[in-house]
Amino acid sequence: MLLDRTRDAQERIDGTRPTRRSAVLLLVAGNDLDDAHLALEERGHALRSQPGQFALPGGGVDPGDPDVVHTALREAQEETGLDPQAVTVLGSFAGIPMPWRSQHVTPVLAWAPTRPPLRAQDPVEVERVVWAALTGDSSLTDPARQFRGVLDGRPVGPVYDLPDGAFVWGFTAMIIEQALSGLGLDPVPWDAPVREIPPERRRA
Repeated sequence: MLLDRTRDAQERIDGTRPTRRSAVLLLVAGNDLDDAHLALEERGHALRSQPGQFALPGGGVDPGDPDVVHTALREAQEETGLDPQAVTVLGSFAGIPMPWRSQHVTPVLAWAPTRPPLRAQDPVEVERVVWAALTGDSSLTDPARQFRGVLDGRPVGPVYDLPDGAFVWGFTAMIIEQALSGLGLDPVPWDAPVREIPPERRRA
């Protein structure tokens, strides 16, 4: 994983549509896989875009951001109160284009030995912060919590149905699956049980 420097935040697709660059933070806390947890946030239920969905902290690159690492940490601080000094940035994955939303998203990986105190800073934007275990019972790698998602009959990739109503799917679930694979953990099997995306977790 190589740190990715920001380019122009207004790249163009087809010469017409501006592409916004964004970054999300994969914050893993714990000293080994047995006690490692990943920080997730439930988006505000009154938001116009993707209300009530579970996502990684993050957002768009601002003109003053020196790089996408700064963007991911800044957004996490604004959304969850994360102290950037409390984590160690390990690097970033290759950026992922999202042409259907005119976005280019870079996942940034960070680590902390213990879970930093995180909480929603703006209840309109973030409903709550949850920590998802990477291994063990009711974790991201627990087969009983792994599914293949279906939306109105269409497959939509991996799904993690975690405790306390933390239902993770879509782009966020795909990023998490790739990150877990990079840590040597098994992805969601292709023959995992099928789970329909519930109405309250669907995109607006």
